[in-house]
Amino acid sequence: MINSQKLDVGRPLVHGILFYIAGIICANQFLQKQYVFLVMPIMSLLIMGYIFYFGMLRGIYGFLWLLIGVVTLSQSPVLKEANDFIPKQCYILKGRVEEVSVTPYYEWVTLTDVHEDIMHQKLRSKVQIRLKSTQKLSPYDEVTVKAECLEIAPRMNPIDFDNIAYLRGKGIAATFKVKQLIALKTHTPLLERIRETCTTQLVKLFSPDKVGIIEAALLGDDSQLDEMTYEIYKRAGISHVLCISGFHVGVVTGLFMMICTYLPIPYTLRQITMIFAIIFYAYLTGAAPSTVRATIMVAIGLLGKCLWQEEDRLTTWAIAAGCILISNPFQLFMVGVQLSFMAVLGVMICLEEMEKKERFSEWKYRKLTRTLLVWLSVQLLTWPILAYHFYEIAFLLSAINLVVIPVFSMIIISSWCILGISFLPGCFQLARVGSGWIERILNVIEELVSLLLNCPLATLCIGKPNLFEMMLYAIGVFLVGCMIWGYISKKYVYQSIALLAVFFMVNGMLHPKNLKMNCLYIGQGDCCVIEMPRQGLFIVDGGPFGKGNEVENYAKYLGYSKIQGIMVSHSDVDHIGGILELLDTSLKIERLFVSRTDKSEHLDELIKACAEKKIPVTYLGAGDRVTYDRLQFECFMPSGIVHYENNNDNSIVCKLNYGDFSALLTGDKSKGIDEKVYEQIGAVSLLKVSHHGSRTGTSKRMLLKLQPRYAMISCGMKNRYGHPHQEVTQLLEDEQIVVSRTDKEGAIIYETDGHYLKKTSYRKGA
Repeated sequence: MINSQKLDVGRPLVHGILFYIAGIICANQFLQKQYVFLVMPIMSLLIMGYIFYFGMLRGIYGFLWLLIGVVTLSQSPVLKEANDFIPKQCYILKGRVEEVSVTPYYEWVTLTDVHEDIMHQKLRSKVQIRLKSTQKLSPYDEVTVKAECLEIAPRMNPIDFDNIAYLRGKGIAATFKVKQLIALKTHTPLLERIRETCTTQLVKLFSPDKVGIIEAALLGDDSQLDEMTYEIYKRAGISHVLCISGFHVGVVTGLFMMICTYLPIPYTLRQITMIFAIIFYAYLTGAAPSTVRATIMVAIGLLGKCLWQEEDRLTTWAIAAGCILISNPFQLFMVGVQLSFMAVLGVMICLEEMEKKERFSEWKYRKLTRTLLVWLSVQLLTWPILAYHFYEIAFLLSAINLVVIPVFSMIIISSWCILGISFLPGCFQLARVGSGWIERILNVIEELVSLLLNCPLATLCIGKPNLFEMMLYAIGVFLVGCMIWGYISKKYVYQSIALLAVFFMVNGMLHPKNLKMNCLYIGQGDCCVIEMPRQGLFIVDGGPFGKGNEVENYAKYLGYSKIQGIMVSHSDVDHIGGILELLDTSLKIERLFVSRTDKSEHLDELIKACAEKKIPVTYLGAGDRVTYDRLQFECFMPSGIVHYENNNDNSIVCKLNYGDFSALLTGDKSKGIDEKVYEQIGAVSLLKVSHHGSRTGTSKRMLLKLQPRYAMISCGMKNRYGHPHQEVTQLLEDEQIVVSRTDKEGAIIYETDGHYLKKTSYRKGA
């Protein structure tokens, strides 16, 4: 006989959606082939625990939702239709423009309602086409193009942008390069004309350096948003005010309510009017997932008022999640969707618990206490997401949200009012005065944030958390929440957290930190990030220009905000470009090492930048040594003080020694220059092959002297130089040297404790 109490489960839709999300995660892990060995045991324990607590029927109910999640993702049109397109083959595509993203060289256009003429089918998913920036398209235009299917570039480093996941989250099955624009039929519907009119008016009202912020906050258009400004807001944890989200929908809903209050219309009609107004606003601003989520929740709340029904927040949250994820389950893995839903969930759980306490006890929360608890709930639930995707969190600086959110609420409301006033006859100058005051407020916010960013513990770089750390954090947050709301005694919570800390320390002891040489895929260039066991990071070269942020992200991915030293082997662009950019990042650099015979404009620029930032510069040559605990860099070249005309020969050649392990870093040194020095170096464990595997850098005599067991070649995929040259790879093969190449294996990691060497490659599932 089934226990009737166990069947009485409140909010069955919430339970179902949570199991549905678990099913999506389960299916995606099988698709990505990650943590597969853990998925089935965890899901089995989840179902068994649910059955034990709620009963068999509820267990079957949860399992069915789990199964629906698995099927929905595995049978997604994005997955199925992606297999229909063959890279480098041309297709005739007809579709309607949904979104346009402009870059300096191309326009990336998302097409929906796509017909493919060759296969005679209409796609359920979208496609993305790439055009030259001279060919201007606008949303709602209808186009017919002949386009070549592009192969999506694979991720070569752990920190590389996951383009495949991004496209799936956007519902895009394939990307194409347009060969011919066959037909174009322009459409400018009323909604687009309103948007264009608003954009034009905002450009007139606000200065060029502030109009990007206002357009992003009001219309969701970030095309004119300054990259440096966005970076400041992102590091401070307040970038959500610059993209249309639930926060903006809530502010605009409040504005509509204020307006409707003064309209002489019945109560029910007022609520329905606001529902249509919010839906209109969502479409006007692009209907991003977080906006749709907020719109659905607001609409349900207003509809409940029409029916005189009390809203259940968590059920409303579940309905919004279901609507978004059933349409495209891959949206679950978009960082914006994760942050939006988790932030709202934190607010709802906190408000519900406070209301429960006030309802069943005499305790009344003060407004400040209520605000602080809601803020803390949001931070605790969003911090792990931020750490997982961006490797750092706004720690103490996150408290600035308590000020910025109400201020930006007033900015958004005031900006909409100013925009409306500016269209009235003779009121433009009045609106211009108002925009000036808003710009002053924005300047104060930026100056305040920039000042606070330099404070201790303003942000924390904690690296990318692994599954074990995420689980410990989740348990810790759950225990703290139970303690705050009085479900568990403080003594029990303190004991449990102490036990979790012990688990964390034991995990660190079981996985001791060894020396790691992280040879990143940096295109046609060189970059080696050396993780020292107790001394931090040491970087050798930084790749070409455009790679500085990639090196910065990798340092933060490892959990470091400071670099002990940077060595530039020589000043060719493919080695020094990324280092020049790295100096302008948030990383703190202790010292720079350069070749004493090197001379170039780029090196002069680097030395000047170091002087401005008060970074000591050391010039290295033969006989010099740099020591960090057990790690030693021993320099063998350049041997003189005279500058070589071929700048490659000014490269620092140094031997890295760590216990019995040694590695020779050769820069781009030519094989004909002072080969006798290799007799002094002796045998090495690992050779970083000179000049990206060029025939000019490696000789048989060198290999006989060095006798390396392993060799690493850093080069770009399908590079125009043909690196590595076949004679070099053949020479290495003849000497029975195990060769690794970044163009084939992506980031290559050599890990050693000084005695044993372990090599893993990112493209081979390391």
